[in-house]
Amino acid sequence: MTDMVFADELPEAGDKARARTLDPWVVMVVDDDPAVHQVTQLVMADFEFAGRKLQFLSAYSGTEARDILRGRDDIALILLDVVMESEHAGLDVARFIREELGNKHVRIVLRTGQPGQAPEEHVIKTYDINDYKEKTELTKRKLITVFYSALRSYRDIVLLSQSRLALRRSIDAITMIHDSSNLRNFASALLDQVAHLLGHDAQGLCASRMSAYAASHAEGRLKVLAATSEFQGLLDENEVSDLPPDVRDALDQALLVRESRFEDGRFIGYYRTHSGNESLLYMVLSDPIDDEGRELLDIFCANVAIAYEGLLARDRAA
Repeated sequence: MTDMVFADELPEAGDKARARTLDPWVVMVVDDDPAVHQVTQLVMADFEFAGRKLQFLSAYSGTEARDILRGRDDIALILLDVVMESEHAGLDVARFIREELGNKHVRIVLRTGQPGQAPEEHVIKTYDINDYKEKTELTKRKLITVFYSALRSYRDIVLLSQSRLALRRSIDAITMIHDSSNLRNFASALLDQVAHLLGHDAQGLCASRMSAYAASHAEGRLKVLAATSEFQGLLDENEVSDLPPDVRDALDQALLVRESRFEDGRFIGYYRTHSGNESLLYMVLSDPIDDEGRELLDIFCANVAIAYEGLLARDRAA
């Protein structure tokens, strides 16, 4: 059994995360009437949802909308006119989004200036249309309601998708860790997989770049097992005394209190095996980790600690 303890989150870490300027929700207005674009942006100029403002994109035909959509996957909501260069131009765009692009995330609200020309039920169902509104009925209050509903739906869909991706990453990462043949390979794989797990290549998910050490404290001596490229020189001697003072202090504190913690843009992981061996993971993160990322890292590290215990047992038996 492996003992894992996490300290309470420090207030300053949460404050830093909240202080970040959040990316706006990207909303595309597709309509052949310039006045519709102007009025929509004017009415929604001060709108915010979940602390994020709006960024508008404009397309004046179905063809222009498709051109924009081919180059972007960050659009949260599309206000889509049904009748433009043809009577079904808007429906063609909806079909393009769902079938050709395979984009299941973006929310689509159909708008028409032709009262009584509602799309058929199968269109609403097949192309996952959020809502259908006649332009004359979209008062400011109703438009705000549409935005809240659509953006809330988009947020939840994206979070679910990210959770599934994170689960796959976690499974893949744990598999890679378990395949390690010795402690040094184990530590190196751990650093690589933590970066992968937290979305090293994914914009805004948890961390875009990180610097990290993995160290082991066994038989009363702490030594470096692995380091990212920035600190590869430390592996020649493996001595923790060669670490920068702030890193060494953080590792010493973790050993003293026997806790993992997030602080000042860093994560210091402490893991103690049943046999008493202690290992440490130190990471400097370029961006704060959100609550989902912390929970995922907690689960991942619990599995890593179990793998570490098994690897130590295997080495002793060899």
